[in-house]
Amino acid sequence: MRVLVCGANGCVGRAVARALRSRGHQVVEGVRAPADGRATLPIDFMVPTAPATWARRLTDRQVDAVVNCVGILMPAHGQSFARVHTDGPAELFRGAAIAGVRRVVQVSALGVGDDAESLATPYLHSKLLAEEALAALPLDGVVVRPSLVYGPGSRSAALFATLASLPVVSLPGRGTQPLAPIHVYELAEAIVRLVERPDPVREVLELGGGEVLTYREMLARYRAALGLGDALWLPVPMPLMAFGARLAEALPQRVFCRDTIRLLARGSVPAANATAGLLGREPSTLAHGLAITAPEPMVDLRVSLSPVVAWTLRLSLAFPWLCTAIAGVLLHRDADATTLLVLVGASSLTTVLGLLILSTTRRLDTGARKVNT
Repeated sequence: MRVLVCGANGCVGRAVARALRSRGHQVVEGVRAPADGRATLPIDFMVPTAPATWARRLTDRQVDAVVNCVGILMPAHGQSFARVHTDGPAELFRGAAIAGVRRVVQVSALGVGDDAESLATPYLHSKLLAEEALAALPLDGVVVRPSLVYGPGSRSAALFATLASLPVVSLPGRGTQPLAPIHVYELAEAIVRLVERPDPVREVLELGGGEVLTYREMLARYRAALGLGDALWLPVPMPLMAFGARLAEALPQRVFCRDTIRLLARGSVPAANATAGLLGREPSTLAHGLAITAPEPMVDLRVSLSPVVAWTLRLSLAFPWLCTAIAGVLLHRDADATTLLVLVGASSLTTVLGLLILSTTRRLDTGARKVNT
């Protein structure tokens, strides 16, 4: 089978192209900047293209199926959700119908729907309009809505790995948002199974990984995969997170924005996970997936301290608390019984805090040393 993969240089598109080739299919890579020596088709959804033009291109390249993996998390460099997610793909789908393409697989996003919250999120709304455009055409079209995608090339996974590597990890709210991350290799395998299915397919399928866990648990899995010990978890109110995302939109990055916070707040768990049915087995857990392909932080912030420096830092943090505990008792030995009882209680509390600091920093140091072993 000859398959056009749109967005073949992205995280999902690259994995889909590789999976198709591994099963003997021919791949036409749809990319914005064609590379020499490969079967490519220039695709820029920001440029309006008539369906008849798409039909001619697909016919000339004898395309049997189309997989659209093009997507952006936030507009940048003149791009817009309307063109990249909706109008551009709709023009391609109409051209595929004219050309008699056997099947179209649209990679959408989990959370797409017609509820008020989804419609108010530009990212999700633009994906919904593309789904509706595909469903209205007389062709075999299937939509997949994956949960959080991680693995090689995933920008969001790189962001999570970077956040997880910090000694103090900020949590949106309490970090209890439910997630079901799916590895990009298994997502690609599921898509290939849909491309190959001999019977007609006109479905919307939700895909997730092999476990449901909270946002905090997800970052803890990333820390473990990075060889890090415990962290200090800092809950941040959601309005403050949204304000930070608004500021981040002005930075040269394309991952963290207000839509990202809205998507995270909704959670990302399939109502009916179709992954196992497509793969013929249970999908991997996050811990297993990260063990197969190690997380790749945007910036590696891990450090390893020498024993002398580590102990110096530990003692410098614990020393004020322990000294306060000792001084509180020694300087007030002549106080009355009630005052002395209060001082002993306060001194005991500061002693416990000092010992806890020693214990916590010991775990942090152990995790840091594991990185370089």
